[in-house]
Amino acid sequence: MSSGRTNNFDFIRLVAASMVVLGHSFILVGARPHGLVGHSISTVGVLVFFSLSGYLITKSWQDDPNICRFLFRRVRRIFPALIAVVLISVFVLGALLTSLDFLDYVVHPNTVRYLGNIVLYISYNLPLVFEANIYPHAFNGSLWTLPVEVGMYALTPLLVLLGRGRWPLLAALVLAIWLGFHALVGRPTPVVFAGTEFWSAAMLAPYFVTGAVIARFRMERWLNAYIGIAGLLALNFAPIDYGTREVLLCLALPYSVLAVGLRSWPLLRSAGRFGDPSYGIYLWSFPVQQLTVHFIGSAGGRWGNFAIGMPVSLVLGLLSWHLIEKYALRVKVPSRLIFARSRSSPTIPIRG
Repeated sequence: MSSGRTNNFDFIRLVAASMVVLGHSFILVGARPHGLVGHSISTVGVLVFFSLSGYLITKSWQDDPNICRFLFRRVRRIFPALIAVVLISVFVLGALLTSLDFLDYVVHPNTVRYLGNIVLYISYNLPLVFEANIYPHAFNGSLWTLPVEVGMYALTPLLVLLGRGRWPLLAALVLAIWLGFHALVGRPTPVVFAGTEFWSAAMLAPYFVTGAVIARFRMERWLNAYIGIAGLLALNFAPIDYGTREVLLCLALPYSVLAVGLRSWPLLRSAGRFGDPSYGIYLWSFPVQQLTVHFIGSAGGRWGNFAIGMPVSLVLGLLSWHLIEKYALRVKVPSRLIFARSRSSPTIPIRG
């Protein structure tokens, strides 16, 4: 296992972000996305992110179990880049693309609702923007996962508390897997809260909780990268029913992601030497790909969209990291929040 920053996590994040871009490049030109272990490749990218987060955020809380400092670190990681992408989307890109007059555009209900993304009240549409696109009106369809991510952050202290008795945390994992299974197989009636569909969120929770379980019980020594990769390949091609595959995937994917991420392979561990663009790629890629369709249509198809969208999103992700995110992460925790001594425990250092 690796320590410090000599691990493969930056590479895993970059791969996950690329998978999201690739999957959307199919959807946004009207093609059927590639599948992987029963999901579209973009969904698998999101599941990889949640597997990582469950582990790393739990480690962060164990390292310093102070709720104020913990929440401050999460806020400075999520919101500065999000605020920037929402404001630029509304007041620059959307304002230039809409057929409405600027004042009518600014006061339009869809514009006002879209600004709610800053506080994680998710809305996707800007008025009279991308009307002719194959996937019309949606300006940034990637934002739906952020309230789920933040919600799981808020649950992390409870998950660690449950982990003081082994069975309560394992019961929470079983519950999360059941909810995810029901969301995918049971096709329950949609339940929307603050712009986020509950059952879509439930699909992601098992991956976060599995990562948290691995962190809480310090199971790193049981992780083997080669077994994890082989297991995922077997799961992808095994002739088993959809429901069984989903249950096994909730365990196998976090295992595999963390088994590879905790290793230190020379080429992979250097993926972050220019910064960590993964969050910026995630935030910017959907608008970039919609803009590509807006200006050139589906010319070049899915691979053409990816060939344009990926490098542009990578550049924007690096700009987001170097101009916003890394400075936000340097903001010191306010002294008034430091009212309890940190309790150190073995952890994998993370950015933010």
